[in-house]
Amino acid sequence: MSEQDLDRNESATPYKLEKAKEKGQVAKSSDVISSVVFMAAAVYLVSQGGDAIFEQFKLDQALLRSLGSSTSSTSFFWPLISAAIGSLLILVMPFFVLICLSAVLANILQTGFVFSPSSLSIDLTRINPIAGFKKILSIRTLFDTAKAVIKLSLLSVVAFYALSALSSQFYGIANLSPTEYVRLLISDAASLSIKIASLLIFIAFLDWIFTRREFSKKMRMSKREIKDEHKQRDGDPRVKARIRELQREALKKSKALQQTKNADVVLTNPTHVAVALRYEHGKMESPQIVAKGAGHLAFAIRQIASKHNIPVVQSPSLARRLFKELDVEQEIPPQMFAEVARIVVWVFAMRDKNKKMSSA
Repeated sequence: MSEQDLDRNESATPYKLEKAKEKGQVAKSSDVISSVVFMAAAVYLVSQGGDAIFEQFKLDQALLRSLGSSTSSTSFFWPLISAAIGSLLILVMPFFVLICLSAVLANILQTGFVFSPSSLSIDLTRINPIAGFKKILSIRTLFDTAKAVIKLSLLSVVAFYALSALSSQFYGIANLSPTEYVRLLISDAASLSIKIASLLIFIAFLDWIFTRREFSKKMRMSKREIKDEHKQRDGDPRVKARIRELQREALKKSKALQQTKNADVVLTNPTHVAVALRYEHGKMESPQIVAKGAGHLAFAIRQIASKHNIPVVQSPSLARRLFKELDVEQEIPPQMFAEVARIVVWVFAMRDKNKKMSSA
């Protein structure tokens, strides 16, 4: 492998990134997802936490009153349990929906919509011990370890100062009513959660930047890989040039067949080669080839000549020379002019004779 293949210093092309996305290889930070989910839970606790807990208390009170005033028959308990479960689901469902939507939104904001069935297939390389050992000693693992230590330290510091700021309230808790005590507890928990969530979002932002840079570095390409990709997508330039050449030849043959009806004479081999000639006296210095072909194309030229009453003259040696040495729309050179001129003069003479006979 050349040195050029090892130097992956070029940014990944959009085509490679799209193919990697189809395989499920995208730049995604798990810390972004966890921090967004935690922030959503903290916001829900601030806005709806107190109401949800008091609704739960009311549900418990109603359930206890119903049990105390009822008999122990089975027909009474099942409707009661069903109603309790339904009320509980209505109570907690908004919270779970918010958590799920937050996780989905955090994924979409990072990678967009990704559907990769290939990532669900069995990959035996994932259980390769050598690859696993290399992964343990990778830069990403060291970064994750350092990040976990720093994250734990920062969270401990934030929690300590947040609780220290709330310590003055602890002396007056004994004088509060149960309702006020619950509200204070929810307010303090929400305040602490918002501060921790803010720190997690900051850490997740740094991790997201590192993840994108690492993924971009992993997707880098060498100049040779970029050239190979262009060849794969657009085709080999030599193959494309050959295709264009064949297309031009096919177009030229098609035009030549259309011009056969304007020819004055067709020279044949007699079956394998056909050359159609045209000459306008006073306008052309020498006859011109308007069409030529071999095999099926020669047969098509003879068919067109027969359809338009164009004389077909068998001259194997001359037809082969004209077919090999001259191209379409090329005039007859001086070294061949005498031989071609005899045939053209004879054709014109026969044409004039036929016209006189038809007029007579």
